[in-house]
Amino acid sequence: MSKLLIVLLIFLFITLGLRFFFFYLNKTQLRDGEALNFETTLLSEPKISGKTQKFSVDYLSNRIFITTSLFPEFHYGDMLQISGTLKIRAINKKTDFYSMNFPKIEADTNSKNKILSVTSFIRQKIISFFNSNLSPNSSGLILGIVFGIKEGIPSDFLKDLRQVGVMHVVAASGMNVTMVGGFLSSIFLLFLKRQLALVLSILGIVAYAILAGLEPSIIRASIMGILVFMASILGRQAWPFFGLLLTGYLMLIFDPNLIFDIGFQLSYLATLSLLYLNPVFKNPILDSFQTTIFAQIATLPVIIANFGIYSLWSVLVNGLILWTIPSLMVLGGVSSILSFVIEPIARIILLVSIPILIYFETVVKFFANLGFVINFSSVNWAIIAGYYFLVLSFMVFRSRPSIKNKT
Repeated sequence: MSKLLIVLLIFLFITLGLRFFFFYLNKTQLRDGEALNFETTLLSEPKISGKTQKFSVDYLSNRIFITTSLFPEFHYGDMLQISGTLKIRAINKKTDFYSMNFPKIEADTNSKNKILSVTSFIRQKIISFFNSNLSPNSSGLILGIVFGIKEGIPSDFLKDLRQVGVMHVVAASGMNVTMVGGFLSSIFLLFLKRQLALVLSILGIVAYAILAGLEPSIIRASIMGILVFMASILGRQAWPFFGLLLTGYLMLIFDPNLIFDIGFQLSYLATLSLLYLNPVFKNPILDSFQTTIFAQIATLPVIIANFGIYSLWSVLVNGLILWTIPSLMVLGGVSSILSFVIEPIARIILLVSIPILIYFETVVKFFANLGFVINFSSVNWAIIAGYYFLVLSFMVFRSRPSIKNKT
């Protein structure tokens, strides 16, 4: 490691530490029963439940869950003026849950973001297309896999997804961005110069991030994807670890609260497992299943500590359905695009996905009905630290023979 790189890492560490110090020193503490009045942009489509619609918004780096009446309807990209009383309750005696029930909400149509307005129209058109051609479970599932839109998934099927540990497949993530960027670059490289093809791929990633809802997970993944493509444009070797490190730095500088975000923790641990655990135990025959296992190993303590439950079927179910994700991403993405141009062909492509979706649903429901979910009341953080120390030690032990063989 060069001296310049060491100096850069020290600089990043110090600036991030200062950002954390001043952020939490000046952070406004919210109180239960406090009256709030703020403006925000809606970055997710509300979920319709009976005679209410539910959505979440960010306020002072806190996620607040809103429940309001069915009318007037609100949509992705709306600029909202919200005023009401904040309710705070603890989950598992560790995490605060912020909510507002039936606050006063006014949509400012004059200040609506033009880009998000266009995006909202496109999203609604795609949602309508899927809903009119697929069953509720299948429509919600493929919308979740392709765009991270979970609002249309029926509550009972959503519960099954959580129970067997596969909720991550219906959340826009790094895998989605990798597939989008890889697919676009492979197409553009067929008839464009490398630099131009990669620039267009980066623009495609940005467009996908906006369409997927600009959730923190998709922003993280998009930044990482763009860094990798920029490294390719510059002709430099992509350093996955430093790319991941820089992504984390930029995200935490922007919002230090992300350090406590479960999605942030899980995505980084899963990515680190792909970079360092998977190569140590590389087996081409079991590649997909092995990747799932190591992602589970890397994230297991965090899942248990935050959710207090773990399905014994999680690794098996992930292995059984992992192969369906790329196929559904491609079929869903292509049919979405064609639905604006040649809808009959888009329907035919979408019909091809139905057997895969039925297989996915059948696997999830079968194992969800079997049960075997372990509940944990609490997990000591010392045990978590010890767990990761053992995993790290085992990695070093396994990699030693290969190092000796190379010398």
